[in-house]
Amino acid sequence: MGSPKPPRNHDRRIILLNTQNLIDGFKKWSINNISLHLPSTPYLGSIKYSLKTAFDNKSPPENFASDYDVMKPPVNPNTTTGNGVYMLPLNTVVDVILQNANALEANVSEIHPWHLHGHDFWVLGYGEGKFTKEDEKKFNLKNPPLRNTAVIFPFGWTALRFVTDNPGVWAFHCHIEPHLHMGMGVVFAEGVQHVNGIPNQALACGLTGNRFMKTTQN
Repeated sequence: MGSPKPPRNHDRRIILLNTQNLIDGFKKWSINNISLHLPSTPYLGSIKYSLKTAFDNKSPPENFASDYDVMKPPVNPNTTTGNGVYMLPLNTVVDVILQNANALEANVSEIHPWHLHGHDFWVLGYGEGKFTKEDEKKFNLKNPPLRNTAVIFPFGWTALRFVTDNPGVWAFHCHIEPHLHMGMGVVFAEGVQHVNGIPNQALACGLTGNRFMKTTQN
């Protein structure tokens, strides 16, 4: 029977610009000019129990400036850290456009394998240069491959589609481990209030550790 076909249309589109940047002189990777730095409190518990100070509650940017030249090094190489979350309604169709760009050194752009936890996604297409509305006309909606990891090529883009049908908090990141530690990743959350029976190990750090683990021990 093969893989199921993707939904014909998306409910939400998130475009993620992948760049190499600097923070205090150290080389980092950033997504839409934010380098991921995970908080001390695990997301699942902090969202489930509405601990508002556990991470940045401001939603990360869902696009980048239209005049950004992906073929050249960034005009301003400096970036900032962040740990905000893309909050996604349950059972919606989300498109993610991975947009690659020039690294800090001119004429350099790297291959990155991106991996999504908790879901498979359809790889609708890929191309060279900056993604445009015209590229959407070339999406494969008939028999796209179903994967949980896809490559973004140098100076190119890759289009993915998935359904938010698995309640939880899920990382989406480059599967080259040093790149993840250098900030190349984002976090999606969906239907967290439907998650029950969170194990104590997932609540043992940060604010949830202070709030729940002491109660468990007493």
